[in-house]
Amino acid sequence: MDKESASTMQKSVTLKSAGYVPGRLASSFKNVRQWIRRSGVSGQLLCLILVMAVFAIGTHGKYLSWANLQVILSLAAIPAIIAIGLHQVVVLGGIDLSVEGIVALCVVMVGLLAHNQFNSNNVGLWVVPITLLLGGVAGTINGLLNTKLRIPSYISTLGMSWVLWGLAVFVSKGQTIPLIDNPLSGIVNGSLFGIPDLTIVALILLFVVQVVQDRTRFGRYLYAIGGDELLSAQAGVKVDRTKILVFAIAGMFYGLSALFLAVRLSSAQAITGNNLLFPAITAIAVGGVALTGGIGGAKNAALGALIVTALNDGLILMDINPYAQEAVNGVVLVIAVALTIDRKKLGFIK
Repeated sequence: MDKESASTMQKSVTLKSAGYVPGRLASSFKNVRQWIRRSGVSGQLLCLILVMAVFAIGTHGKYLSWANLQVILSLAAIPAIIAIGLHQVVVLGGIDLSVEGIVALCVVMVGLLAHNQFNSNNVGLWVVPITLLLGGVAGTINGLLNTKLRIPSYISTLGMSWVLWGLAVFVSKGQTIPLIDNPLSGIVNGSLFGIPDLTIVALILLFVVQVVQDRTRFGRYLYAIGGDELLSAQAGVKVDRTKILVFAIAGMFYGLSALFLAVRLSSAQAITGNNLLFPAITAIAVGGVALTGGIGGAKNAALGALIVTALNDGLILMDINPYAQEAVNGVVLVIAVALTIDRKKLGFIK
């Protein structure tokens, strides 16, 4: 091989090597963009980036400090768990307004059964399955009222919320129950590599529910019922059984959230469940879960909770009037519903 041929070959190899890495990077970026587009959360991710950018400018960078980001992740964990539970009912085409009542009763029961200053009870870690069972039973009753008595979900669950809240006040006698040395305090208030443990728990639940929705027959039934309940029944789907199970699972998520709230506050009282429903519904709508059913997933609900928490955190850092914050959340909810609702299913608007 002469010197001229060798030089030409070397240049060719050099050019190919130089273009190889950028080509792979371009391909990787393209794959990431396609994955985000297929995931159904591209708009929500853009919304989160915009919210963070606005408040980063408004707070002169304080908003993006690692300490504040940890606060956002920590505060978003429990609303995300509630939203992951609630959104499954919404995907079915229903609604669950019993969140606050179930949380109130479960919080009070945690206070009475865990080590506390109110009585001598101390069931230790058994409080976890007991709380999950209690929330699941309450959710099952919601499902039975909806399917067997044919009561619309917004009426049956609203009534259940008031019943359970009243029961929680009666059982606790309206008092605050201080908790002592709870074994779950390390998980609720701890962190791993700077990430709050509760955030990790929420991510695990998100992953499990999303896999069930995407990869199992139960998940397919969920979306089928939300898309067209009558057609699903004609296709052989056990609609009532699926609905009852979904309400029960949602109740278990509320119960778990109640447990974490009680441990975080180191006390239990019925009013702990107050003001949890509106942020959960807002998170679901902002995340892209259609209130008419059949659209959305666990990732949408969790991301919506993160967006709402990030928004409220930024408003607090900018010292915005609390009443103005509520107004902003109301506007966000209306806009989110307007963008996600499927008007073809409504027939006409009342």
